[in-house]
Amino acid sequence: MRKLNCLVTGASSGIGMNIAIELSKIAKHIYILARDVNRLEKVHDIIIDNNSNCTIVPLDLCEENGIENLSQQILKKDSYLDIIVLSAGQISHLSPVSSIDLKESKYILKLNYLSNLKFIRSFHSLLMNSKEARLAVISSIKNDDKSQYWGIYQPLMTALNELILMYANENKNTQIKANIFCPDSVNTKFRDKIMPGENKESLKSPEYVAKKVIDILINKNDTGSIYHI
Repeated sequence: MRKLNCLVTGASSGIGMNIAIELSKIAKHIYILARDVNRLEKVHDIIIDNNSNCTIVPLDLCEENGIENLSQQILKKDSYLDIIVLSAGQISHLSPVSSIDLKESKYILKLNYLSNLKFIRSFHSLLMNSKEARLAVISSIKNDDKSQYWGIYQPLMTALNELILMYANENKNTQIKANIFCPDSVNTKFRDKIMPGENKESLKSPEYVAKKVIDILINKNDTGSIYHI
Protein backbone atom coordinates (compact mmCIF):
# COMPACT_ATOMS: atom_id res chain seq x y z
CA MET A 1 0.00 0.00 0.00
CA ARG A 2 2.92 2.36 0.63
CA LYS A 3 3.44 2.69 -3.13
CA LEU A 4 0.41 4.96 -3.52
CA ASN A 5 1.06 8.38 -5.04
CA CYS A 6 -1.73 10.81 -4.16
CA LEU A 7 -2.99 14.38 -4.50
CA VAL A 8 -5.55 16.24 -2.38
CA THR A 9 -6.98 19.70 -3.03
CA GLY A 10 -8.42 21.85 -0.25
CA ALA A 11 -5.92 20.15 2.06
CA SER A 12 -5.32 23.01 4.50
CA SER A 13 -8.47 22.48 6.58
CA GLY A 14 -11.71 20.56 7.04
CA ILE A 15 -12.49 17.44 5.03
CA GLY A 16 -9.56 17.85 2.62
CA MET A 17 -7.03 18.15 5.44
CA ASN A 18 -8.37 15.08 7.22
CA ILE A 19 -8.45 13.06 4.00
CA ALA A 20 -4.79 13.91 3.38
CA ILE A 21 -3.89 12.88 6.93
CA GLU A 22 -5.87 9.64 6.66
CA LEU A 23 -4.24 8.87 3.30
CA SER A 24 -0.79 9.38 4.81
CA LYS A 25 -1.28 6.22 6.86
CA ILE A 26 -1.17 4.13 3.67
CA ALA A 27 0.43 6.31 0.97
CA LYS A 28 4.01 6.71 -0.19
CA HIS A 29 3.64 10.35 -1.20
CA ILE A 30 0.94 13.02 -1.11
CA TYR A 31 0.72 16.37 -2.87
CA ILE A 32 -1.32 18.73 -0.69
CA LEU A 33 -2.87 21.78 -2.36
CA ALA A 34 -4.37 24.97 -0.95
CA ARG A 35 -3.67 28.70 -0.84
CA ASP A 36 -2.68 28.93 2.84
CA VAL A 37 0.97 27.87 3.16
CA ASN A 38 1.05 28.11 6.96
CA ARG A 39 -1.82 25.66 7.31
CA LEU A 40 -0.34 23.35 4.68
CA GLU A 41 2.92 23.25 6.63
CA LYS A 42 1.06 21.98 9.71
CA VAL A 43 -0.64 19.27 7.65
CA HIS A 44 2.72 18.44 6.06
CA ASP A 45 4.26 17.78 9.49
CA ILE A 46 1.46 15.40 10.48
CA ILE A 47 1.81 13.51 7.19
CA ILE A 48 5.58 13.18 7.67
CA ASP A 49 5.01 11.86 11.20
CA ASN A 50 2.86 9.13 9.61
CA ASN A 51 5.90 8.04 7.57
CA SER A 52 4.60 9.34 4.27
CA ASN A 53 6.37 11.78 1.97
CA CYS A 54 4.61 15.06 1.29
CA THR A 55 4.89 17.96 -1.16
CA ILE A 56 3.27 21.30 -0.37
CA VAL A 57 1.70 23.00 -3.40
CA PRO A 58 0.49 26.53 -2.60
CA LEU A 59 -1.95 27.18 -5.43
CA ASP A 60 -5.02 29.25 -6.11
CA LEU A 61 -7.12 26.88 -8.20
CA CYS A 62 -8.62 29.83 -10.06
CA GLU A 63 -5.19 30.98 -11.22
CA GLU A 64 -4.87 30.97 -15.00
CA ASN A 65 -2.97 27.85 -16.19
CA GLY A 66 -2.02 26.93 -12.62
CA ILE A 67 -3.63 23.48 -12.69
CA GLU A 68 -2.35 22.74 -16.18
CA ASN A 69 1.21 23.71 -15.25
CA LEU A 70 1.10 21.58 -12.10
CA SER A 71 0.01 18.51 -14.04
CA GLN A 72 2.98 18.89 -16.37
CA GLN A 73 5.39 19.21 -13.45
CA ILE A 74 4.02 16.10 -11.73
CA LEU A 75 4.03 14.19 -15.02
CA LYS A 76 7.75 14.90 -15.42
CA LYS A 77 8.53 14.04 -11.79
CA ASP A 78 6.34 11.02 -11.04
CA SER A 79 4.55 10.13 -14.30
CA TYR A 80 1.46 8.83 -12.45
CA LEU A 81 -1.04 9.42 -9.64
CA ASP A 82 -3.01 6.63 -7.98
CA ILE A 83 -5.48 8.72 -6.00
CA ILE A 84 -6.77 12.24 -6.62
CA VAL A 85 -9.21 13.74 -4.13
CA LEU A 86 -10.82 17.00 -5.24
CA SER A 87 -12.04 18.58 -2.02
CA ALA A 88 -11.65 22.32 -2.58
CA GLY A 89 -14.83 24.37 -2.62
CA GLN A 90 -16.39 27.48 -1.18
CA ILE A 91 -19.64 29.27 -0.46
CA SER A 92 -19.85 32.40 1.66
CA HIS A 93 -23.60 32.76 2.22
CA LEU A 94 -27.04 31.64 1.14
CA SER A 95 -29.44 33.95 -0.67
CA PRO A 96 -32.55 33.99 -2.87
CA VAL A 97 -31.88 33.60 -6.58
CA SER A 98 -33.06 37.17 -7.13
CA SER A 99 -30.29 38.43 -4.80
CA ILE A 100 -27.35 36.36 -6.04
CA ASP A 101 -24.17 38.42 -6.30
CA LEU A 102 -22.89 37.92 -9.85
CA LYS A 103 -19.24 38.61 -8.97
CA GLU A 104 -19.27 36.01 -6.22
CA SER A 105 -21.22 33.62 -8.44
CA LYS A 106 -18.48 33.77 -11.08
CA TYR A 107 -15.83 32.98 -8.47
CA ILE A 108 -17.85 30.04 -7.11
CA LEU A 109 -18.25 28.79 -10.69
CA LYS A 110 -14.48 28.92 -11.23
CA LEU A 111 -13.57 27.26 -7.94
CA ASN A 112 -16.32 24.69 -7.45
CA TYR A 113 -16.86 23.61 -11.06
CA LEU A 114 -14.31 24.84 -13.60
CA SER A 115 -11.24 24.02 -11.48
CA ASN A 116 -12.46 20.44 -11.09
CA LEU A 117 -13.06 20.22 -14.84
CA LYS A 118 -9.51 21.47 -15.40
CA PHE A 119 -8.15 18.86 -13.00
CA ILE A 120 -9.90 16.05 -14.83
CA ARG A 121 -8.68 17.25 -18.22
CA SER A 122 -5.12 17.98 -17.11
CA PHE A 123 -4.57 14.98 -14.81
CA HIS A 124 -6.27 12.31 -16.92
CA SER A 125 -2.97 11.05 -18.31
CA LEU A 126 -1.50 10.77 -14.79
CA LEU A 127 -4.44 8.61 -13.75
CA MET A 128 -4.14 6.54 -16.92
CA ASN A 129 -0.52 5.81 -16.01
CA SER A 130 -1.61 4.24 -12.72
CA LYS A 131 -2.41 0.55 -12.47
CA GLU A 132 -5.44 1.26 -10.23
CA ALA A 133 -6.48 4.90 -10.33
CA ARG A 134 -9.07 6.50 -8.08
CA LEU A 135 -10.71 9.89 -8.54
CA ALA A 136 -12.79 11.09 -5.60
CA VAL A 137 -14.80 14.31 -5.75
CA ILE A 138 -16.27 15.85 -2.61
CA SER A 139 -19.60 17.31 -3.68
CA SER A 140 -23.21 17.87 -2.66
CA ILE A 141 -26.60 16.58 -3.72
CA LYS A 142 -29.94 18.34 -3.83
CA ASN A 143 -32.39 17.54 -1.08
CA ASP A 144 -35.39 19.21 0.55
CA ASP A 145 -33.12 21.35 2.73
CA LYS A 146 -31.58 22.84 -0.43
CA SER A 147 -34.78 23.72 -2.25
CA GLN A 148 -34.40 27.41 -1.38
CA TYR A 149 -31.50 29.89 -1.07
CA TRP A 150 -28.83 27.54 -2.42
CA GLY A 151 -28.96 28.95 -5.96
CA ILE A 152 -25.37 30.21 -5.96
CA TYR A 153 -24.03 26.77 -5.04
CA GLN A 154 -26.27 23.73 -5.56
CA PRO A 155 -26.84 24.03 -9.34
CA LEU A 156 -23.06 24.05 -9.84
CA MET A 157 -22.63 20.96 -7.68
CA THR A 158 -25.37 19.19 -9.62
CA ALA A 159 -23.51 20.04 -12.82
CA LEU A 160 -20.25 18.80 -11.25
CA ASN A 161 -21.88 15.51 -10.30
CA GLU A 162 -23.11 15.01 -13.86
CA LEU A 163 -19.60 15.73 -15.15
CA ILE A 164 -18.05 13.12 -12.87
CA LEU A 165 -20.67 10.51 -13.77
CA MET A 166 -19.99 11.10 -17.47
CA TYR A 167 -16.23 10.83 -16.90
CA ALA A 168 -16.73 7.59 -14.99
CA ASN A 169 -18.88 6.15 -17.77
CA GLU A 170 -16.41 7.20 -20.46
CA ASN A 171 -13.64 5.37 -18.57
CA LYS A 172 -15.56 2.34 -17.31
CA ASN A 173 -13.37 0.04 -19.39
CA THR A 174 -10.14 1.52 -18.03
CA GLN A 175 -8.40 1.27 -14.66
CA ILE A 176 -9.79 4.66 -13.60
CA LYS A 177 -12.59 4.57 -11.02
CA ALA A 178 -14.33 7.92 -10.44
CA ASN A 179 -16.87 8.44 -7.66
CA ILE A 180 -18.69 11.25 -5.89
CA PHE A 181 -18.80 11.68 -2.12
CA CYS A 182 -21.53 13.86 -0.59
CA PRO A 183 -21.06 14.48 3.13
CA ASP A 184 -24.07 15.86 4.95
CA SER A 185 -23.85 18.41 7.79
CA VAL A 186 -20.14 18.35 8.62
CA ASN A 187 -18.56 20.49 11.33
CA THR A 188 -16.26 22.66 9.19
CA LYS A 189 -15.56 26.37 8.65
CA PHE A 190 -17.44 25.97 5.36
CA ARG A 191 -20.52 25.00 7.35
CA ASP A 192 -20.01 27.83 9.87
CA LYS A 193 -20.37 30.43 7.12
CA ILE A 194 -23.74 29.24 5.91
CA MET A 195 -25.23 27.86 9.14
CA PRO A 196 -23.97 30.07 12.00
CA GLY A 197 -25.24 29.19 15.44
CA GLU A 198 -25.98 25.59 14.49
CA ASN A 199 -25.76 22.89 17.17
CA LYS A 200 -22.32 21.41 16.53
CA GLU A 201 -23.12 18.21 18.44
CA SER A 202 -25.52 17.17 15.67
CA LEU A 203 -22.86 17.45 12.95
CA LYS A 204 -20.48 14.83 11.61
CA SER A 205 -16.79 15.41 12.19
CA PRO A 206 -14.41 15.87 9.22
CA GLU A 207 -12.33 13.02 10.65
CA TYR A 208 -15.32 10.67 10.37
CA VAL A 209 -15.99 11.73 6.77
CA ALA A 210 -12.32 11.28 5.84
CA LYS A 211 -12.20 7.74 7.23
CA LYS A 212 -15.35 6.79 5.31
CA VAL A 213 -14.01 8.23 2.04
CA ILE A 214 -10.65 6.47 2.32
CA ASP A 215 -12.28 3.17 3.31
CA ILE A 216 -14.45 3.28 0.18
CA LEU A 217 -11.54 4.34 -2.05
CA ILE A 218 -9.35 1.48 -0.88
CA ASN A 219 -11.88 -1.33 -0.48
CA LYS A 220 -14.42 -0.80 -3.26
CA ASN A 221 -13.90 -1.18 -6.99
CA ASP A 222 -17.00 0.48 -8.41
CA THR A 223 -17.18 3.61 -10.54
CA GLY A 224 -19.83 6.22 -11.23
CA SER A 225 -21.34 5.97 -7.75
CA ILE A 226 -22.63 8.72 -5.49
CA TYR A 227 -21.89 8.01 -1.82
CA HIS A 228 -23.94 9.74 0.87
CA ILE A 229 -21.85 10.15 4.00
